[in-house]
Amino acid sequence: MKILFLLEDYNYFYTKESTKLFKKNRNYNEVLDELIARKYYQSDSMAAGFRALGYDTKICIPEANPMQLQWVKENNIKLYIKWLFQRPLRSYRSRVKKQFRTSYNTIQFEVLVAQVKEYKPTVIYFYSNIFVNASQVNILKKYAKKVVLQWSCPIWEQQPDFSYKVFDLIITAALQLKDYFNEKKYPSIYVQQAFDHRIINALEKKPLIKKGDVVFIGSFSLGHNHRYEVLENILKNNIQLDIYGIGKENLPKESLVYKRIQNPLFGMDMYNMYREYKIAIHVMGTGIENDGIAWNKYAGAKRLFEITGSGTLLLTSFQENVKDLFEIDKEVVTFVNPEELLLKINGLLKDYKKIEAIAEAGMKRTLKDHSFLARAQELEPILFAK
Repeated sequence: MKILFLLEDYNYFYTKESTKLFKKNRNYNEVLDELIARKYYQSDSMAAGFRALGYDTKICIPEANPMQLQWVKENNIKLYIKWLFQRPLRSYRSRVKKQFRTSYNTIQFEVLVAQVKEYKPTVIYFYSNIFVNASQVNILKKYAKKVVLQWSCPIWEQQPDFSYKVFDLIITAALQLKDYFNEKKYPSIYVQQAFDHRIINALEKKPLIKKGDVVFIGSFSLGHNHRYEVLENILKNNIQLDIYGIGKENLPKESLVYKRIQNPLFGMDMYNMYREYKIAIHVMGTGIENDGIAWNKYAGAKRLFEITGSGTLLLTSFQENVKDLFEIDKEVVTFVNPEELLLKINGLLKDYKKIEAIAEAGMKRTLKDHSFLARAQELEPILFAK
């Protein structure tokens, strides 16, 4: 049984970093292995869960052009020549017609099909935000028993050609999205996010003295107004809050958050930074700025497990299912509004032993119940039903 995991090129990480590495005369597999080891976003975490169950897994990043071009150069010379021949046309589409997202899509898909044919997967597992249309998914179905989609992001309204319904199954960590897909009669299941336990062994030694009091690591898109307002209120009340993230251009230039935000952190850099702080904050999306879905109702963010798995106290927005994931006030701490958040921060910072106890309990719970092995065990009988 084989699973091909298709990772999104989140923030163009794989494009930018592979470009640097290929200049050092590295081959495709060497570069892929090095980038996966950095544990950026989804990485090979779910794949590792299935490998632990005895499955054969492979990773591919279909929209990372340097990676895919290198693959065809090493494995399919005819397709490599075709890619080079089509470059002027694709350049015209991107430069003149501004078709940035889809200007490479035709040749990208041909490469993906070639990879699928070579690997012969039983299941093709798409992650969010990889552009593929219905006809392309149907082509992939010829070469695999199931083509599934993991999606926990806002609905992709800017890509009207994206067809959720054509997938054999949609896996989502957001209960509100499961309700949305159910209303549309799309086959979907709820499987929560998780933490990759292998990260623990790769982390730097936990500092004896914490560098700072409170940290937030995340993004500030136009759909994160609530997050900005909550963090701005913390800074206005003289809490030592450090912020690392993308989207500074979306913030008011006169705001404290704008002045405080530092370069974003991802993968191992992010996990190591969490360990430097007493408290790490997660602020939910409200849904008001996004797509009308009630994002404030249920928790489905990977950040909950990234923080607890790193061994730092998680202080998170209260959402209905947090109590199903953690024991509140013993494994994590929640808040319902900016005023309560301030009270919780100030109270916790007066009791470092309590911070350490909750952080340790949260980490144990995540490693026990929220590992990718646990998620793979949930998915196994569904993906490989006999």
